[in-house]
Amino acid sequence: MLGTHGQFPLSEEGRVRSFLLNQANYSSRDRPVFNSNDAVEVTLELTLYAMIELNEKNEFITTASWCTVVWNDPRLRWDPLDYGGVDLVIMYNDEIWTPKIQLSNSVSPESVGVISPDRGSILLTSNGSVNLGIALIVSTYCRISIRYFPFDYQVCTFLLTPENQFTNHVKLTLLETVYQPPIATNEWDLVDASAYNSDFLVLDYLDNRPELNVSTGTLCVRFKRDPRYYLLTLVLPSILLSLLAFVTFLAPTDSGERISLGVSMVLGLTVFQLVVLDTLPAASKDTPILGKFLQVNFALTCLAVPLSVGNINIAYGDNKLPMMKWAWFRRMILETLPRRLELPTYKERVRQESAIDVRPMSAADDDTAAIQPSTLAVERTPARKQIQPISIVSTGTVNEELSPREKAKLEARTVALVLDRLVYGCFLVAFISLLVGMSVALLQNPGASSIECPSI
Repeated sequence: MLGTHGQFPLSEEGRVRSFLLNQANYSSRDRPVFNSNDAVEVTLELTLYAMIELNEKNEFITTASWCTVVWNDPRLRWDPLDYGGVDLVIMYNDEIWTPKIQLSNSVSPESVGVISPDRGSILLTSNGSVNLGIALIVSTYCRISIRYFPFDYQVCTFLLTPENQFTNHVKLTLLETVYQPPIATNEWDLVDASAYNSDFLVLDYLDNRPELNVSTGTLCVRFKRDPRYYLLTLVLPSILLSLLAFVTFLAPTDSGERISLGVSMVLGLTVFQLVVLDTLPAASKDTPILGKFLQVNFALTCLAVPLSVGNINIAYGDNKLPMMKWAWFRRMILETLPRRLELPTYKERVRQESAIDVRPMSAADDDTAAIQPSTLAVERTPARKQIQPISIVSTGTVNEELSPREKAKLEARTVALVLDRLVYGCFLVAFISLLVGMSVALLQNPGASSIECPSI
């Protein structure tokens, strides 16, 4: 309905806004104080409700939160009784004075200024209390420490400071943070959040007097990584691949797949190393304990291949070990160690190889005074070209003297078999020690620390 002069009548709320903004000497550029020596008390509260991303490679965190900024402007007061009981009006950021607060550790230009003319809405009450609510999606720097990956904690900070406003002008106070659980992703869980207020000295660029303070509010948020995904996809497969590589020492030396199995395990661990490198932050100063474990584990697995080749060369090569000329070493490697490892000794292998089975004789042959060699059906080793002297040891078995070449082959294969078991045991002990050492180191995880957060 138009008024008498063709204008719409003002509502009670419009009358309040007109009264406040048309006051004499009122300017939205001036601080809301009557005395220039007074500071404007500004309180800020952040309510976290989502963690969008924690980028470990580029070391920044993106969060969604609701920011509430409260201060008092004594120039914007009215009596509700004079305006139909209206006690609350909505104002715009460019109409009244607002504190210029910046996010000092922001990594994106859009999120440096917390308060801007096109962001948020202001609720103004009759006693001059100003309440500004802003929905924020910001990306801030977050130093990543991956020493205890994947059982690590990360502390991310939000540094809030007034823009070019010293403590004697604007006093900023960050309230205890409120967060709506669960603030988590598939990988991270929020542990706690705390707020700290401090003042720091800055150099006054006008007269070079380092005596001016700037109030700073620091929000510290601590996150914990869920390690189950990495245990199942990185740690467990690498352990199984390593054990499979060590098991190659239990395979017979004449097995054609022994070397190919070891090489396959090395290639598998190489793939896992690439996955870990793609997962961890490339610029991190801390080498993760898990990364060291995988590197040493990879080295052990690679070492298993040349050792397997060496054992095969011992078993089937023509070169004799130079240590075999020592009597104590021969006795240890051919007799003592095989017994301890529950393996056939060299003498037992010679006895087994020299024993030749014969067919049992019938009762009619018992009357024969002498046994002719032609009546024995002897099963001989295919490699033998001439028959050696034989002696009867019992009914159905004869002993054949082995040639020096055959004894040398048995000796070499006995040595190779013993070395296989010894190397397998050494690798297994080294791997278990490495696994226990990594577990002990990970259990010493202190949690997380940050120089900006005293109690974390």
